[in-house]
Amino acid sequence: MNSKVWLTTFGVAAFLVIAGTVFYAFSNFGKYQEALGTWDAKVSTIESLEKRVPYPNEENAKAVEELVGSYRASVASLSETLKSFQRPLNKELANTEFQQRVKKRVEDFRAFSQESGFEIVAENGFHLGFDAYAEVVPTQELVPELDYELEAIDYLLRKLVVSGAKTMTSFERDPIPGEPGGLEKKADGVVQKYPVRIRFQGSHEVLQTFINDLANDRQFFYVVRVLKVKNENEEGPPKLTPEEGGTSFARFENPVTKEIASTEKLDEWRADGASEADVEEKAKAAGFIKADQDARVLMGQEKLIVFLVVDISRFLSPEEQEALAPKPEAKKGR
Repeated sequence: MNSKVWLTTFGVAAFLVIAGTVFYAFSNFGKYQEALGTWDAKVSTIESLEKRVPYPNEENAKAVEELVGSYRASVASLSETLKSFQRPLNKELANTEFQQRVKKRVEDFRAFSQESGFEIVAENGFHLGFDAYAEVVPTQELVPELDYELEAIDYLLRKLVVSGAKTMTSFERDPIPGEPGGLEKKADGVVQKYPVRIRFQGSHEVLQTFINDLANDRQFFYVVRVLKVKNENEEGPPKLTPEEGGTSFARFENPVTKEIASTEKLDEWRADGASEADVEEKAKAAGFIKADQDARVLMGQEKLIVFLVVDISRFLSPEEQEALAPKPEAKKGR
């Protein structure tokens, strides 16, 4: 009896151990398969990397050299093309000579403005934005860029005069890097900008002509960054009475003499209940045509107060870009 109990107990324990082992084996079989697949993938990756050439071959190196050469040729061609649109800096000009050049440019521009009927309103005099150098000689290293900016400003303001503007109420030039009030050093990049601020008065036609001239200029690169326009008269044209040829009746004008048909002529043409078509025929026979004065006053005849911020832009040469590029820090020794 005791032997049967012991055998039964042993059999149950053995069954539980075997069942647990089988269950553990099956539960970890999936993880084993996943790990095996990952291992095979890594082995195949290592084998493929071992078969590759770990450095550029001659064919690839030659292709890269050709691309780099083509890129450098394109950059050089672009740089040469830009030279036809902007003159190089005058690095031989002395600072004392530049000061005399400023005085001469200012005198010539004032004379040109006076001949053209262009009024300059300036509280402390007008020196093309170079007021600081009326009595002080600039630093020699700044002279090439200041001279370039002086020529660009003179050219810009002469365009404004030629466009038909009659009054300039303010003009300011932002200091360039290195000048008092400017940045300590130039920013690295391909383009340098010299902003100027202009406020003038003129008609819509003057503004349109001036902006178009700046956009199509081939001597300097001008970029209008800010444009604010305000009508000097913010109210519409006054409404006329019928006796003054107001909006209640059609308005007739002689295109040659600019004479406006009087009330007596209008009454004469409208006699006997004439229609509007008959009135127009009679006016045409007398040399008058129908004109809408209100629309002409509102669109194109208004006086504008214009404020502009214009960036005089200059593209740097490859040598200048290389000089301004940040230099790599020297490695410290042990």
